[in-house]
Amino acid sequence: MAGNGSEPRRSVISKVVAIVRSFDSGGSLTVTEIAHVADLPLSTVHRLAHELAAWGILHRRDDGRFEAVLRARSGHGDWPPDLRALAAPTVDDLYTVTKNDVRLGVLDGPRVSYVEKTDGSRPLSDFSEAAKLPAHATALGRALLAFSPAETVDHLVRYGLRSYTSSTVTTAARLRHALNVVRMRGVAVVSHELLPDHSAAAVPVFGPDGEAVAALEVRLRDVRAELPCVVPALTIAARALCRDLGPADVPPVPARPAMQELSTAPVVLRNSHGTVGALSSRIGRRR
Repeated sequence: MAGNGSEPRRSVISKVVAIVRSFDSGGSLTVTEIAHVADLPLSTVHRLAHELAAWGILHRRDDGRFEAVLRARSGHGDWPPDLRALAAPTVDDLYTVTKNDVRLGVLDGPRVSYVEKTDGSRPLSDFSEAAKLPAHATALGRALLAFSPAETVDHLVRYGLRSYTSSTVTTAARLRHALNVVRMRGVAVVSHELLPDHSAAAVPVFGPDGEAVAALEVRLRDVRAELPCVVPALTIAARALCRDLGPADVPPVPARPAMQELSTAPVVLRNSHGTVGALSSRIGRRR
């Protein structure tokens, strides 16, 4: 009978593969349904499914059903394995001209894996299990989600939009509206959603196939004062990295954000040309 495990001598690896492949058609499954599809004993599936959830390969919902966690970083295949090495000079330039922390991130299921530059004397950090952030509550994540397939966003919504502060977007409708704004402006600006004192702006980085494979983010200490300078610098840096990755069909990015929507106060643009010029010069000297 299906679910009783007709092959008692199967290895642990073959059992894990059978469980993961149970989700090939998508959707969610109960432990009993997984056991039926994988043809494994219920007790074995119960144990392995919970272990896979602890590792982040499966996600256990509040109703007890399991889902497979999407591992494609950009929604279509893996991100370039040499991305960190390619991006390091651009991230360093961006840090130097903005004087703010800079991150490079890639989608990793419902989270963003990232490397960062937070000190001028230190090299760019490495990707690691500890360096992950929730995609829905960060500028990095939204810059990527906005240019990802709809099913990637749908999966994230099913995974759950956890609240980190009173400002965190936690509903599907609000998240999709926020992503529409990112697509329209070409930049994601997120304030106080992950941490009460953290704001940042991010733009996507497109690969040779035109897919968003990464995002660049700059931390903002004063959104209104810094955004007019940071966004053009981010855009130039992202396009420089796009060229390093190969020719791509990059969607147009607005030259300036709609700042009046952030505040009715006038915005001073006195530093934007200097910042952009400095970054352009640094990038130009490397080419």
